[in-house]
Formats: sequence, structure tokens, C-alpha cells
Amino acid sequence: MKYPHPTCRAGLAGCFFGVFTLVTVNVAMAAGTASGGLALAGQRQCLGCHQVETRRVGPPFQAIAQRFHEQPGAADHLARVMRQGSSGQWGAIPMPAQPRLSDADALRLAHWILSLAKE
Repeated sequence: MKYPHPTCRAGLAGCFFGVFTLVTVNVAMAAGTASGGLALAGQRQCLGCHQVETRRVGPPFQAIAQRFHEQPGAADHLARVMRQGSSGQWGAIPMPAQPRLSDADALRLAHWILSLAKE
């Protein structure tokens, strides 16, 4: 297919490059979330109360993922619960607020936790 003007060819190439870059970045972010989630949970002391598959003080991350993964806004909700705390959702032991956890790290952890849901 021939385009009547060189600008059209450049525009098409730029559009393709933009889409390719967006897909590549999203794939890399997803991989980084999966591989870095457990490490981040360890760095932020989440593993003192939670484990991936088994209950410790709090529920396992996989159980949290199963409960919330299909709910709209689940990542934002989980990030908010991490920073503000909650009680009565998983038994008598409350989730203490983690105000020193940044919004960005809370959201990264929430996305990683939700990725653990089994289909």
C-alpha cells in the first residue's frame, strides 16, 4: 500500500512504535510485579504476619487474592487497607495500619497479591 505523502508513512511508523513500546512496557511491568512482589513484601516486613500459601498471623496472600481478585477496584482497596489497617475481615486479629508504606509500594504489593489468585 502506497501513501500519498511521506508524513503518512512517518505517522504510521510512529503509531506502530508507540503501540509496540506500550505493550513491551506493560509486559515488563507485569513480570517485574510477579518476580519483585515477594521481595518487596519481605522488605516491607509483610512476611512477619503473612505467607503466600499458609496462614501465619494474618491470612495467606493467595486467600486474599481469591477473595478480592474479581472485585472492581480491588488493588486500590487492598492498598488502602495496608496503609490504614482494618479489623474483623479475617477474624479477631486486626490488620494494623502501615502508614510508613508508600502509596506506590502499597499498590505494587496489592497488584502482586491479586496476581496470586488461582483461576
